[in-house]
Amino acid sequence: MSKKKNKNKRPQTRASSVRLSQCMIVKNEERNIEKALSWAKKIAFEQIVVDTGSTDRTIEIAERMGAKVVHFEWISDFAAAKNFAIEQAKGEWIAFLDADEYFSAGDTKKIMPFLNYVMATPNLRDNWLVIQCPWAQLDDSGKVAEIFTQERLFRNLPEIRYEGKIHEKLNVHVDKTVYGDDITIMHTGYTSTSIGKTNKIERNIKMLNEGLSKDPDNLNYKGYLADALKAKAQIEGNTEDKINEINALYHEVVNGGDDVMSLVRKSAFGALLQHYTKIPGKLKECEDLCLGALSYFPDEMDFDYYYAIVLHGKKEYDKAWSLLEKCDTRIKSGEAVIDSRMIVANPGLVYKQMVLTAKEMENSDAKLKYAVEKAELF
Repeated sequence: MSKKKNKNKRPQTRASSVRLSQCMIVKNEERNIEKALSWAKKIAFEQIVVDTGSTDRTIEIAERMGAKVVHFEWISDFAAAKNFAIEQAKGEWIAFLDADEYFSAGDTKKIMPFLNYVMATPNLRDNWLVIQCPWAQLDDSGKVAEIFTQERLFRNLPEIRYEGKIHEKLNVHVDKTVYGDDITIMHTGYTSTSIGKTNKIERNIKMLNEGLSKDPDNLNYKGYLADALKAKAQIEGNTEDKINEINALYHEVVNGGDDVMSLVRKSAFGALLQHYTKIPGKLKECEDLCLGALSYFPDEMDFDYYYAIVLHGKKEYDKAWSLLEKCDTRIKSGEAVIDSRMIVANPGLVYKQMVLTAKEMENSDAKLKYAVEKAELF
């Protein structure tokens, strides 16, 4: 089922009060813990911090802010730690964000009215067990670089638990999920500053390599490993050997079978296209990747955008313009929120490419004028 079918329509009514438990697992998060607890302070029934071995002031700050701090011995298993946190919660709903994540003040105000509405409506209470939210990756300047989705608001039911030692997921079927398109999680953990001050990337690489040593054909692990190595390379400096290793992993993922998770395959296609579209002489590789990506994800706007770049490179300007117009229409309709990671964060990319394409087309003065006006807005 697509996310569109279960797209949240914001209720205007308010029903009986629901108790929300905020949970998180942490280790050495003294830089983030205050902000991580502050966003939910006014709406959370309780705030539970499960510490996995902090040696800084994380525990002190969390306790000062009134959170319940519980200790859990780290066993290299994120699902185990998160499920332990869930077991401490007494609320009907759980908000499970990491210490480097938060909701804005405006979006926080939307959460409780929606949860109250869901719980007061029997059909929704039985069928909407998880709210899938946009997950905005902030860069070092505070701008949104990419938007993914995450399932971080969910019912506190015994059958709902996390699975997976790393890149853990809730064990809830998509039919029980609603897309909360106007409640966005802000994530600062992938900025170069944050990565440089923590060992999270190295920790993930170690855990993924350990997983691959036991299950060497696991393409999901390989996709996540490529993501982690890419993040590390961006901090340390890209070398040709590193890029070749990373891209080789991504190629295994995109060419893999049905065992590859959708989000892992989509990320791999996106990473390869982002890389190859910047390299002269890779037009054929880019076209093959675009066609492959669109065969799996025909609604993904980012891949339409990349294919427009390929068609421009092939001097098929009319076809490129048609794809860019399609992206433009979907941006204006709001579909970019659902069917994009990159364009939803930076719609200006589409309009800048429109400018380039219009300049190559005959009798395109009106097209160029429109593209320039739109590009100037971003």
